Amino acid sequence: MTLVAWALAWLAGIAAVALWGAPWWIGGAWLAAALPAVLAWLGRRAALVAAVAILFALGGGWRFEHWESRPVPDLARYLGRTVTIEGVVDAEADPGQTTAAFRIRIDRIRTNDGWRDTGGRVRASLNQYADYLPGTRLRLEGRLDDPPVFDEFDYRAYLARQDVVATMLRPKVEVVARPGKWEPATAPARLRLALDRGIQRSLPEPEASLGAGIAFGRDATLPDAVYGDFRDAGLAHLVAVSGSNVSFVAALAFVVAVPVIGRKWSLLPAAGLIAFYVVAAGMRASVVRAAIMAAVFLFGASLGRQQSSLPALGVAVVAMTAWSPSAAAEAGFQLSVAATAGLIVFGSWLHYALRMAVRRVGLAAFVPDLALAAGALSLAATVATLPLVWVTFGRVSLVGPLANVVAEPLFVVAFTLSALTAAAGAAWPGAGWAVGLVAYFPLAFLTWLARTLAAVPGASTGVPATNGTAAAAAYVVMGAVAWPAYRYLAPVVPAGHRLRRARVAGYSAIGAGAGCAAVAVWFMSAAPVGGPGELEVTALDVGQGDSILVTTPHGRRYLVDGGPSGIELARELGAALPHWERRIDGVFLTHPQEDHAGGLPAIFARYRVAAAFETGAVNPTETLRAFAARSPERRLLGQGDSFEADGVRFEVLWPARGLASGDLNDTSMVLRVTYGETTFLLAGDIEREGQQALLTASQVVADVLKVPHHGSKTTSAAFLSAVEPSVAVISVGAGNPYGHPAQETLAALDGALVLRTDEQGRVTVASDGKRITVRTER
Repeated sequence: MTLVAWALAWLAGIAAVALWGAPWWIGGAWLAAALPAVLAWLGRRAALVAAVAILFALGGGWRFEHWESRPVPDLARYLGRTVTIEGVVDAEADPGQTTAAFRIRIDRIRTNDGWRDTGGRVRASLNQYADYLPGTRLRLEGRLDDPPVFDEFDYRAYLARQDVVATMLRPKVEVVARPGKWEPATAPARLRLALDRGIQRSLPEPEASLGAGIAFGRDATLPDAVYGDFRDAGLAHLVAVSGSNVSFVAALAFVVAVPVIGRKWSLLPAAGLIAFYVVAAGMRASVVRAAIMAAVFLFGASLGRQQSSLPALGVAVVAMTAWSPSAAAEAGFQLSVAATAGLIVFGSWLHYALRMAVRRVGLAAFVPDLALAAGALSLAATVATLPLVWVTFGRVSLVGPLANVVAEPLFVVAFTLSALTAAAGAAWPGAGWAVGLVAYFPLAFLTWLARTLAAVPGASTGVPATNGTAAAAAYVVMGAVAWPAYRYLAPVVPAGHRLRRARVAGYSAIGAGAGCAAVAVWFMSAAPVGGPGELEVTALDVGQGDSILVTTPHGRRYLVDGGPSGIELARELGAALPHWERRIDGVFLTHPQEDHAGGLPAIFARYRVAAAFETGAVNPTETLRAFAARSPERRLLGQGDSFEADGVRFEVLWPARGLASGDLNDTSMVLRVTYGETTFLLAGDIEREGQQALLTASQVVADVLKVPHHGSKTTSAAFLSAVEPSVAVISVGAGNPYGHPAQETLAALDGALVLRTDEQGRVTVASDGKRITVRTER
């Protein structure tokens, strides 16, 4: 208990400075003022402990204030100016929709007098396919901007805790030096990126991002809607770097191993799992801290008295915040510490309470004790983090306790299978695909569970805004409740006797569950095998861009363009394709512009693409260089080229081979897709001049038209009249700044059924060779 008291005194010293802006010595002064009362209650034997506690409070306050009052980095002097700077990438890329953000430690800046030393970090948003490992030295030229402050989040303060003083948007980049293959800073990053690519090759989205979040804490590419569901269902912690998550998995690995190899040797697989997590998650500071807390928890489990871990947790927290005071200000660290403390203090008691509850209602024969242990640990972490969740997010999930009891046992399965999928996929894509077939189901179930519970009326509720003082007060009250739970061991529940009838009922329930799972697997996996039996042309909802998926009756798949974003295209393909499908038979790039080519390099990394078709038009951007570097066999197509697949005929109507034009849009490939008596015209971004030339060269009548250039006013009414479609699909982004689609284009389409991806989402037009049917996402 002594170590716990000293750790609490250290945190009290930090809290006085962080929450109330008090001088560093105030926490120690408070404890000194309380010293007479402590001595009167506990006697003189507590004098030495109390004196050391005062020193810890003074030390914590001084260390945090010293960090908080550090000088502003020199680089901040140049905010608002266009500069040339040099520095070293010191963290892995943070992927966005169409960018990748890098944190760069700057050490030189060019001024009128030449290069001079400087200090500070920048967050530079570069092209989404920028590939710079930690340790890469870069020269950047661009404007240094002050980080923004949002209504609900002080982004500037968040970056300042990392000594990031400025942001740069798409600066000019020059590589000065790349790190060696086995340098300490790069080897873990290479391994983690290999695991990331392994899971992306093996699973569709959003399951790949969810698996990466669960196994490695890499949730940056998880869709906002999915993350919102997890948050509202009280499950957001599953995809964060968290000591409680690693503790939970390590503890269950230990419990499972004990009956097999004994308590002493069971530490090995649990410790190995923690070590794997540290390496796979990139050895970032937050990851190492999470691993330390998991090791602390595991220490108590190995002793058979979980509460023994609390002093070790206190020592770890003091050491980590002394080494890096910024951790104390990070919500992730605070949540991780609180959750781990909750597991230690409340876990065994809640396990006892759940055991007694299922016995009283007669369900002991049906509920495995491992599931009860998982539920108890999840409830303990949920209760312990509640005040911080309230203060940090301003919302509390009312369905969180139920969601965690259901999700946590499955989380262990998802964690294990996600890690295995990543490792297998990094070693050999075929092995990753095979493991991914199994990993998909727990990940998909967790997504469904979060979505379903988040949709329950009142699933989460906003709470009145408050500050850290309220959280501190709540933890004082919680500490009073936790003291007896920490001080005394939970009673041991006898194993009891299971009746034969209950055992039979249990087996029946398991059989029924297996039958339901088999039906779900059939509809999700087996039913789509062999293709849809008809032609399907799907306009994917990729935002302000184009991407069309063509699926032939027997399941051959062709992708026409990729929209502006690799991750957005992967999400759309994840929704449109069966989860086991990792092959695309051909990719068409109609013309080399970002809103059509942006997503394609990412797809070459995620899917096995048999061939890439293009016109030969050139646009020297970083995205197009990535397309050229990653694409498989590339074939040039021009007017008159055609091929057939599964009875579906693909014809290139435009452009003529070698066409030179000052406007890339007018070099856009126009495809006619014919199946039986039905015709689809995929018109890319061809504009008025190209349309007139096309009308002279070809017949363009079609049942379905992918309207050129997102429905802009550059489409002529004569062209639309010549096509005379019964269905017109416009691929366009919601709220785009270009005013697409134009009102005059919509007026010229009067008489056709007009479908827009910004309004209907994904649009699928299917043909059996005679009739056209339409399905929309919304």
